[in-house]
Amino acid sequence: MINNKLKAFNMVEIMIVICLLAVTVILCIPTIFNNTKEAKIISGWKKLYGEMQSNFEVFNVSDAQKIGIICFENIKDKETEIFKIINPYFNVDTSKSTNSLKTYNYRLKNGAHVPKQSNIYTRLFAYQENGNIVAFKWLSCRCTETEPCAVALFDMNGTKKPNKIGEDVFGLYLYKGRIEAFGSELSNDELEQTCNNHSSGMNCSEYYLRGGKF
Repeated sequence: MINNKLKAFNMVEIMIVICLLAVTVILCIPTIFNNTKEAKIISGWKKLYGEMQSNFEVFNVSDAQKIGIICFENIKDKETEIFKIINPYFNVDTSKSTNSLKTYNYRLKNGAHVPKQSNIYTRLFAYQENGNIVAFKWLSCRCTETEPCAVALFDMNGTKKPNKIGEDVFGLYLYKGRIEAFGSELSNDELEQTCNNHSSGMNCSEYYLRGGKF
């Protein structure tokens, strides 16, 4: 009789342990999934940035002078015309309509709207060949090696949420002769301090390129 009670008690213990393990696994699944998703997005951003560096080395040799011509011509919408020239270097899929992007919007990492007067606000979007989204804003025809000519943002998640800078949207500045990710001028400590959920998320672009953890 005692043995039967002990066996029954042991079975109850085993079932409790199994239930606890099952609950633990279920609770961990969302975290594991999110970490895998974020790692994939950051890996994609690193790969894309490398491609952009190579592409714009070619651009500086082949088509940079065309931008200068447009800047000094009497063209009403210079930004759109410049974007057309740069499109191939952004791997834009010109066969895909941008009508579905009319309602697309991106925010800062802290959830705030991007101010319309900001250098990173634009409504000029296109699809890349891999389905991601590129946003473009021309800043100045008087740009230099230290003053940016334009801004480009890349949504590595397409139209899928969160559509936030520093989470699935990353950006770079286009200067004369080079490109740099947002935050490239900062130290590692400064990047770590400014890439958080309370910030704009802009500096996360460089932070993750340097191997920062999410």
